[in-house]
Amino acid sequence: MSSTTRDYSARFMLPELIERGRDELIQCPVYYDGALAAPSAGTVSLYKPDNTKAVDGATVTISGSVAQYTITTATLSGETLGEGWRVEWSLTMPDSVDHLFRNTAALVRGRLYMPITDDDLIRVVSGLDPSSSTALSSVSNWQSYISEAWLTIELRLINQGNRPNLILDPSALREASLALTLALIFDDLSTRLNEAYETRAAKYRDQFEGAWGRLRFDYDTDDDGTADQTKRPAMATVWL
Repeated sequence: MSSTTRDYSARFMLPELIERGRDELIQCPVYYDGALAAPSAGTVSLYKPDNTKAVDGATVTISGSVAQYTITTATLSGETLGEGWRVEWSLTMPDSVDHLFRNTAALVRGRLYMPITDDDLIRVVSGLDPSSSTALSSVSNWQSYISEAWLTIELRLINQGNRPNLILDPSALREASLALTLALIFDDLSTRLNEAYETRAAKYRDQFEGAWGRLRFDYDTDDDGTADQTKRPAMATVWL
């Protein structure tokens, strides 16, 4: 890369999970100096596992400074579900250079969704109720922490060989999701309000790791829409 070329950041938080059977909006948010950097033009290509193109250099649209493209249902009709796909964005950025941003992708039957909400957090820690007279913080909702916890959980699943879209019982992840979200909340509160919250954060993180070690879920190994006969552990068994 030239020393005069800007070092942009493309915010790909997960592999692109493309649901077959519906129009799918994909995006490539690019940042520089702490803010979105809007491309002036660009194209996007979607590669199948065999490296042929399902989308070949389609023109992107720019909305809210973010390049985006809608993959239509017809484009993926008849394609086999699975991993090995990739998305490539060629975007002309404000430095007048065409940058290529890549992300892996998978064609999926459906997504796995977070099983907890603010109500679940408040049931465990009543001080997190923003309407309470004894609320621990002025935060109006805890969605950003829930979202970050879910992202962390999905990435851990992927890194341990479990595709989130093949997990059929999201409730199995409730205990781990709740503990990790509370750990993130109290980690943040300890930096802004009271260092004593570090102890609470550590307790919830230990609970998360314990819940993760016990985690078993219904899993669709062959991606046929039905669960396997036995539950799958989140962590692989190590034989000594």
